[in-house]
This record gives sequence, structure tokens and C-alpha cells, in this order.
Amino acid sequence: MSGSGIANPLPGDAISAWIEQRAAAVRVCLDSNFAEEALTLIYSAIDTLAFLGSPAGTEYSERGPFIEWCEKYIVSCFGSLSGGPSGIDLYGARCGVLHVSSAKSSLGQQGKAREIWYQFRGQHGLNLATNTPKLAVGLDVEVFVAAFEKGSHCFLEELNRDQVRYALAEERAQGFFTWATRLL
Repeated sequence: MSGSGIANPLPGDAISAWIEQRAAAVRVCLDSNFAEEALTLIYSAIDTLAFLGSPAGTEYSERGPFIEWCEKYIVSCFGSLSGGPSGIDLYGARCGVLHVSSAKSSLGQQGKAREIWYQFRGQHGLNLATNTPKLAVGLDVEVFVAAFEKGSHCFLEELNRDQVRYALAEERAQGFFTWATRLL
């Protein structure tokens, strides 16, 4: 394990390397007190991992796989966090963070998800103008990061036990950006 809590990537393992990079980038954000930026990276990473684990024929990240991935790999990692966010709450929060840089989402406005209000090192990220049918749920950013790291590790372990799913995920990972010093 590296300092981020994610298994060290194996040579040629695009998924492990990608997760390791995301976890490192999240840690840089936290070390710089950029909580919202860390959330942005986590939510986009969950989108990608949910896509990688989706059934054959899936071409893009979608709501259902995101929610299922969160339920399976993130929500269970919250442990004793009673009343913590569900997969649909996290999807609504993802929409809020990625699209409008707030807790507000259409799922929250419709009463289908609770807004997530964040805590990070004595500061609170919340929606002062909230008017939603459900009460918001609080989540410490560092608890969320730890759950993401643990969940990602569990996802990798599960993929490694199912070679058909692993092969599909690795094939999809071949579409990740390749960074080079010059264009082809």
C-alpha cells in the first residue's frame, strides 16, 4: 500500500495506475485545503470506476452504475456513520458539485436525494438557500476520501477475482488519456 491507501499499481495495470494518480491528486488538494476540488476529483473518479465496472455494451458513465458502485464500495465504508449518505444522495451531490459547484441538485429539489453538506477541517460547505423536501446529511470530506480509497481498493480486488470483468475494464481503460511530450 502507498500513502494514499490504494494498492501500488502493477506494471501495465492501467486501472491501478489511474486510481493511484487520482488518490494522489485528491491528497494534493486536501494538503492545499482545496476541499471542493478534492470532491470534484472523487466524484469524477467514481463516474469512471462505475463505467469500468459496468456490463458489456455500456458506452458511457450513467446514473444507475454510479449509484450501484457507491452503494457497494463507498456507503459500506462509512461504517458507524449512522444516517450517512446513500448512493442516490452521493449521485445528487455529484451533480451539484460537478455542475453548479454547490449542494443543489435536481434530485434534491425533487425529494429523491438528500443534499450533502460537507465539513473539512473546521469549515463547512453547505447550501444556505436550501429548500428541499428532505433534510441534508453531513459528511466530513476526509471520511469521504478514506471511503473512496477503501472502496476503490475493494473494487480492484473484486475485478482481479473476475477475469472477464477485469479484461473488459482494462479494455475500457485503454481509452484513458495518454500523455506524451508531442503529438503523433
